[in-house]
Amino acid sequence: MTLSKLSPEDRAKRQKEIVDIVAGEMQLRSKKLLIQTFIDENLPTIKPTDNVIAAFETFWTENKHKAFNALCEEEQIVPGQLEKLLNDYTFANRLPREQEIVSALNFKPKILQRKSIIERVGEKIKAFIDTFIEGMGGSV
Repeated sequence: MTLSKLSPEDRAKRQKEIVDIVAGEMQLRSKKLLIQTFIDENLPTIKPTDNVIAAFETFWTENKHKAFNALCEEEQIVPGQLEKLLNDYTFANRLPREQEIVSALNFKPKILQRKSIIERVGEKIKAFIDTFIEGMGGSV
């Protein structure tokens, strides 16, 4: 039976079960909010003949691109450089080094700000990797 055919109470119960399963999986925790959003916004409207996997992949790709663009804009990262850092991670399973992060910025950080900027940007890149790359495969 599909979620759209269930009563609102049963649908909410099933959706909570799915989210609880996701929350229990260590590798999926960073993805929980996006998965919850997909469940809330898309599952109730998906018909039995629809391809749920294709709908999820489209949703995931759109959100990955939005997050990528937001990260570039917020931290003033050159998109091509961030893409290279992410591809390097995918290939070598290595987080970006400090100098690689600095080189990816479209400005030169002042000496006194350098450490805090590198740490902040590095954490945001790691969060992006945890959410969109680890356990999902594929590049930007």
